[in-house]
Amino acid sequence: MAGNAALYIADPSLMGSRLFDKLEGVRSYESTSAGGSATGVRFTLDAGQVTMNFMPGERVAQHLKVFAGFAQQVINDNDRLVYVQSRIHYARLVCGCVITPDFDSDGTIEDFLFQFTSATNGLLFLADTIFDYDGEALGGHHAVEAK
Repeated sequence: MAGNAALYIADPSLMGSRLFDKLEGVRSYESTSAGGSATGVRFTLDAGQVTMNFMPGERVAQHLKVFAGFAQQVINDNDRLVYVQSRIHYARLVCGCVITPDFDSDGTIEDFLFQFTSATNGLLFLADTIFDYDGEALGGHHAVEAK
């Protein structure tokens, strides 16, 4: 069964060969499209493929509202919540990631996702956890709340 993750990016202009050519471990990449519009990008790594599907623009606002609600449920520290909800508010591109065949036991796919998140200054939703651009777990299953 395929693995899943999501990326939240504030600046969609970063999504291009200038970034993709600098990512470590990428054997190849190709854009996906439908009807002449870009719908995503597929990366091939030694450990498998990561297909990033771009959420259609008309669905982004509602999705971000739901994601901000999730953040409110899993983050108890008010300062951290304000930070995360601000980051979510400014996201302009949501990429649903499908990992095939699945995440590898060596962590290569996870490393790639964290590298991508860092390079785009984004947020990563993985394993019921919201991760910041630097890999810090901000809320969810793998987060430790600040006391």
